[in-house]
Amino acid sequence: MRKTSRGALRRRLVEVLSGDDAFEKVPAGEPGAGRWRLTGTPVPPWAGPIDDLARAAREVPNVRIPKWSSTTRRPPIADRASIIAVAQAAFTAASGSLEEAQLVDVFAARFPVVLDPDIVYLPEGAENRADADEPTPEDLVVAADEELSAAATAAGIVGMLSPVERRIVLYLASPADIRVLLACGLAQARLHADRVAEKLRQLVGEGEDREAVAKEVIRLCGTTTALG
Repeated sequence: MRKTSRGALRRRLVEVLSGDDAFEKVPAGEPGAGRWRLTGTPVPPWAGPIDDLARAAREVPNVRIPKWSSTTRRPPIADRASIIAVAQAAFTAASGSLEEAQLVDVFAARFPVVLDPDIVYLPEGAENRADADEPTPEDLVVAADEELSAAATAAGIVGMLSPVERRIVLYLASPADIRVLLACGLAQARLHADRVAEKLRQLVGEGEDREAVAKEVIRLCGTTTALG
């Protein structure tokens, strides 16, 4: 597996789940064999919208993200206890067993700052297609036009954000970091995060290119913050 942030996230989750008695893999011969579940719960495989589980994950209180200063190693997702608590919340909301890829999706949604800027979510199984069609020249032209359009839209959105809001964008999943950034209380930090997140949702809109636009907004916020 390539050393992407998504791969690192998956390895960390497997490491934590494997080392805690609260979780187990569904044994062979049972529905969902190979998936993960809460220990001792004979539940069926879950197949629903990831947003439902991500919402439950975001509601877990007192999540701790260790301070990190290394520029050569990936930052941790959160401390071990927080990872366990978030995983338990996801399994409880699912009332079923989950694939490792589904767990990665949940944690990526809960902790987006751990992903590389160029991570793009693909439809289930798309990353494993060996027979994927090669893009035609026309496809490449369309893709280039869409990328240019998304970049222009994102630049306009970033221009509507204040310097402080641009910095908050980089820490939306971590109110504790926003608290340090703004030197305010945790409740106020969460309020700032909610306001900026809602503003982004409204500015990005519901177009087909919203993921590309959102990704570019985050990248530009990181760039303008670094330059500022």
